[in-house]
Amino acid sequence: MNHSRKYKFAFSDFTADDFLVWNTGELRQLRIGYPKKLPKKDDYKVHWKKLKVPIIYVQLIAQLVAEDFHGDHNNGHEALRRQSYARRVLDEVAKEFRNEFKEWKDNPSAIRFKVLNPILQRYLQGVHDGYTPSVRAAISGGVEPTLRDVSMFYLSKDPVDPDAVSLYRRNLLYIPESRWHLGVLLGNAILENIRYYDKFRINHDNIMEELSQDDATTTASGEESTINEVEVRSIFDEGLEDFFTDQLERVVRVLQPPTCHR
Repeated sequence: MNHSRKYKFAFSDFTADDFLVWNTGELRQLRIGYPKKLPKKDDYKVHWKKLKVPIIYVQLIAQLVAEDFHGDHNNGHEALRRQSYARRVLDEVAKEFRNEFKEWKDNPSAIRFKVLNPILQRYLQGVHDGYTPSVRAAISGGVEPTLRDVSMFYLSKDPVDPDAVSLYRRNLLYIPESRWHLGVLLGNAILENIRYYDKFRINHDNIMEELSQDDATTTASGEESTINEVEVRSIFDEGLEDFFTDQLERVVRVLQPPTCHR
């Protein structure tokens, strides 16, 4: 069942050039509209609150808004599941934004969304949250997580730290929704394109199957690992080769035979 989202979101243009690119303290304006009932009328107007927030939050909100929109055009199970999820998260974001607005406006660089941080922590560590056992495995190796396990997983890194960008970029290969959003921003397809969206689901299944057989790959330190053949094929299939130039060049260097000196 779809969850009806009653809040509106707006932000300055977010492009592929902004995707996983930011400096310390860099902010982007976020506007959230709240319904306000007109006196003596069965009608509402939108009351907007605006505040600059760390740019990675705007990126994630833009992705969730895109997933919500796509679900209106794709009746597939996964698209509708993600739409429902996106709407619920966005509703909670709107509530937190409103509740914390007065405190946040005095120091916007220090803003940390409690609703969005767990998602970013999973993205940062290359953990897709579509399957609960995979999240548990990442947190505690599959056994019942302890408080320490959960704290270390979700609180050990600052998700808005620019030093995290390299990890986000490498582990993007394990987060199909974010790659899809990037592909749309790059102009590879419009938001309504069902075939392009479904391509990422297929590629994700292939990537994860290969990953399960490759003990040498570790997502937690993914910036040091070389991408494998399945990941390379997915990158080109999705039209993201320009974004992953560094990773693809690393593959070429590994495969290139040593020069023979005479």
